[in-house]
Amino acid sequence: MSVKPAGPALEMLIRQFSQPLACLRELVQNSIDAGSNQVEVTLVEEDQERVCLSVRDTGEGMNRAVIETQLTRLFASSKDGDLTKVGKFGIGFVSVFGLYPLAVVVDTGRDGESWRILFHADRSFELLRLPQRVEGTVVHLHLPKRTTSFQQKLQAIEQTLTYWCKHCRVEISLNGRVLSRPFQLDLPFQVSHEQTGTRMVLGLTGQPENFAGFYNQGLTLLEGECSPIPYLSFKVDSRYFEHTLTRDNVVQDEDYEKALTLIRQATRTTLAPSLFERLRQNKADWALLDSLPHLGISAEEEPLFADLQGKFHSLHQLRQQPITHQATQNTLSESLPQLVLRSGPAIDWLIQNGLDCPPTDARWGYCQRAERRPFGEILEICEQFLQAQHLPPMDAIQWQGIGPKRLLWPAAGLGTVSWHEPCKAAVLLLDVEHPVCRRALQLRSWSPAVAAQLLLQHYLLSLPEGRRLELGPRLSEAVLQRL
Repeated sequence: MSVKPAGPALEMLIRQFSQPLACLRELVQNSIDAGSNQVEVTLVEEDQERVCLSVRDTGEGMNRAVIETQLTRLFASSKDGDLTKVGKFGIGFVSVFGLYPLAVVVDTGRDGESWRILFHADRSFELLRLPQRVEGTVVHLHLPKRTTSFQQKLQAIEQTLTYWCKHCRVEISLNGRVLSRPFQLDLPFQVSHEQTGTRMVLGLTGQPENFAGFYNQGLTLLEGECSPIPYLSFKVDSRYFEHTLTRDNVVQDEDYEKALTLIRQATRTTLAPSLFERLRQNKADWALLDSLPHLGISAEEEPLFADLQGKFHSLHQLRQQPITHQATQNTLSESLPQLVLRSGPAIDWLIQNGLDCPPTDARWGYCQRAERRPFGEILEICEQFLQAQHLPPMDAIQWQGIGPKRLLWPAAGLGTVSWHEPCKAAVLLLDVEHPVCRRALQLRSWSPAVAAQLLLQHYLLSLPEGRRLELGPRLSEAVLQRL
């Protein structure tokens, strides 16, 4: 059977495809709709003037009725209303003529029939019955080399297939090399979510403008910096999506809006809990937490911040109490009456968000009583004077770790003391490691009273001027009585 060219109508349809190689997307789509589990694309050199581009599938193929009513009849489609089929317009095949092939040969078989449809350069075609059995469908495009090299053609075909077909659930290959790519985002943190008819992958970037991809059975409908949800990047593959007539966008209809609703729900139910868990494991960027309020999600009550015992506390809890941080447990942290968090990226995030969380040893110190024997007589003289003047008693201590680097430190008692709250003192802590204290020990052998005077004079210097002028002469008189 021979059929004349379709004429101007066919030419108009061809021109709607802005990219000639987009015909590969249409052929892959047809293969998927035919139930094929793989699509093999090949490009070979036939001679010095021609190359052959072939697309082969293992789908259900076509019998004569399908060929005459759908493949070769413009605008005919059996896919209308079938959500398992991507093509909805029945005009995808004509896109192959946008490459202006010298010939197009389609071999196909179904129901025990095997056929060859031979399209000539003028778009007329012949329908020929084949004696051999054909499984599935193979489309051969015989193309002139023109000005581009074979390698350039191969590279262009690979780029086209990768863009349009990389996420197809069936295997797509080019000259034996698989081009399929995982359905993922190019982000360190992302989650997947799937339900009947729709799969998606979601990720946070910390930026208001983000990538989004829309697909139907893995075929690209739209990709780019076009996410309609600020601070969220996603890919969504839904059999309910419709493509535009030009095949380069997704129709923003009711199904499109339903998909966005599902994405927002999955952000709350899947992405946010996964982010919280990864943050507890220190396996995600804490800056991503700043994106959640823009998505209507609060982390205020979520226990995310670990203390040294491994217990997690919420941001709300941390705001209600003083906190510090350090890397590991030690005598200082064990003795503290307040919460000590584990150092790490979480602390940096807390500080950047306005919480006061200094290192523990910058706010607190831990001291223990020192041996009194070397200071015995010196301390007795000091304590007699202090008691007579109704001042706090003195005790010799040693700081564990970083001390306040002061000779005398008013504190509520021995043990843990706060650098920032030394006012209500029940005892004066004498740092035996302080250089002045060591000097006093040297003076002890000559005069314990002078050694005591050295220590007490440093204490008087910390008092208000009036009190200092009052006690200075009394101290000198007490020392003279000892000499």
